[in-house]
Amino acid sequence: MSIAKEVNNRLDELLNIRAEIKRINNDLEDGQVLNNVTDGTQTNKEGVIKIAEAMIDQIKNDLNEITNNGKNITGLYNNEYYVNDMLQDKIIVENNLLN
Repeated sequence: MSIAKEVNNRLDELLNIRAEIKRINNDLEDGQVLNNVTDGTQTNKEGVIKIAEAMIDQIKNDLNEITNNGKNITGLYNNEYYVNDMLQDKIIVENNLLN
């Protein structure tokens, strides 16, 4: 897997966890008790958010390791062809051919 794909996968994980934290904040009451699925212990909303924040910290550490603290991805995302929209790619190529 390329560095760009690894970074994108980790960033997707990060966004999913942050979305889940927002959902938890909206859906759960502060005093609500939940069961931890990994070890069966009981926790509350704050405990769940702490676990999610620890997962975010781990993803950040993974990103730093994958990218060598950002040194391995210099210029990776400012490539004008790095666009997830195929139509946009076509327009860029056509503009370059006209110039």
